[in-house]
Amino acid sequence: MLRRALAVLRRSPIVAAVLSFLLPGAGQAWLGAGRRALVFVTPVVLLLVAGGLVLATQGTARTLGLALQPSFLAGFVGGNLLLAGWRIVATIDAYRLARTRWPADGNQTLRWVSVAALTLLLLVTVGTHAGLGYVGYQTYRAVTTVFATPSPEPSPTPEPTSSGPSPTPRPLWSATPAPTPIPEIWSSDGRLDILLMGVDEGIGRFSLRPDAMILLSVDVATGRAALFGIPRYLDNVPLPPKSVNAFPCGCFPGHLNALFRYAEDNPVWFRGADRERGLLATQEAVGAMVGLHLDGRLVVNFIGFIHLVDALGGITVNVPDPLYDPRLPDPYTGGHVAISFSPGVQWMDGFTALAYARTRHQDSDYDRLWRQEWVLLALRRQMNPCTLIPRIPELLQIAGDSVSTNLPVDQLPDLLALLARVDASQVARYQFWPPDITNDLTPDMIALMRSMVRDPFPAPDLSVPHASASPTPTPAPQPAPPSGC
Repeated sequence: MLRRALAVLRRSPIVAAVLSFLLPGAGQAWLGAGRRALVFVTPVVLLLVAGGLVLATQGTARTLGLALQPSFLAGFVGGNLLLAGWRIVATIDAYRLARTRWPADGNQTLRWVSVAALTLLLLVTVGTHAGLGYVGYQTYRAVTTVFATPSPEPSPTPEPTSSGPSPTPRPLWSATPAPTPIPEIWSSDGRLDILLMGVDEGIGRFSLRPDAMILLSVDVATGRAALFGIPRYLDNVPLPPKSVNAFPCGCFPGHLNALFRYAEDNPVWFRGADRERGLLATQEAVGAMVGLHLDGRLVVNFIGFIHLVDALGGITVNVPDPLYDPRLPDPYTGGHVAISFSPGVQWMDGFTALAYARTRHQDSDYDRLWRQEWVLLALRRQMNPCTLIPRIPELLQIAGDSVSTNLPVDQLPDLLALLARVDASQVARYQFWPPDITNDLTPDMIALMRSMVRDPFPAPDLSVPHASASPTPTPAPQPAPPSGC
């Protein structure tokens, strides 16, 4: 009885088709057609072996970075179509090969069932690869949008006449000259320095405005990291060399977060084109202030932050102190809402997490910077690949619509490999706080900031976040990250 059942299965077109649907050539091997099986399975095996070798030699993070290169994604879309066609041909071939061995007086009902099963397998194959193609296209769109190539700079414009700002340089910071630019490869000075910017862009805003700025520094050799909260209301921030003549002091006399709009309106003093000019001016001014050549920036708008946290399933934060704000700006309506937080561990959706990071009416901008870093670290700690994979299309849509960076896309493999080594629970945190550093910057304050940034990576034991020029609050312990798959 068992032998007869096996003989029937071996002749069955449905079984052969299912096997080749799962692995091209498997159905042919089941039917004893070894050479046909090798023809179909060899390209697939070579593809799997090549992928395995890349993963084994490059590691998960670098492999992901390589897979996100636009050239690979374009090839993936085309290769996905070829693989779909190859699987379809292998499935049909296995089915037809088995049919040649089907008894001529076979059951007609079974034949119709086998045809229906084959049709279903082909539809599943087409649907699967159509989904993969859509994800590949969305990934390509997101990557090429997030890592958009900056527009070329306009032709040099003659310096203003005497009616404009004084062209005579009188820099306030002559005692501490601007840092010498380094090569573009971010690892050349032994550290990665990126300005993280949250921008207030939406209803009721006539222009993008940097509302949250945090400098991330990572030591390339060790993977140790540090965060520096950059107050948005700093005045007299030194300007980069091209812009140093814009004002007699060689600095920007207004608030740092107003530099974006000023640079947009004054291309004669600031390089870059369109909105890139304002972002680049802010990045370079922060770099000049802390004495570093920043390797790039990462910009996300507040609506995008809300969607990102929601897509990740929210975050859990241990709130150390009560907070109440009756007039927090609402990024959706342009109006105001009341928010309240009690001390303790609590789950936050995207809107709530943004509200916690953004409120300042009860305390100050300095406390807000501390909370922004705290939420950022909580978000990093609680990212779980199991929750990310099913929502890849949504995350890609969010990134394409809400995130931008001027880091070159070809640096992505090295960037992801480095960030994967960063332990979010061991990140040093610094704040530029009163009384040592106030909003009205002086040369002495600039010197102090640069000394803090010069060597920010302490010994690996960082059980308590690092203090700044003025001590930061000691946060309550964060919840443990969720377990893996």
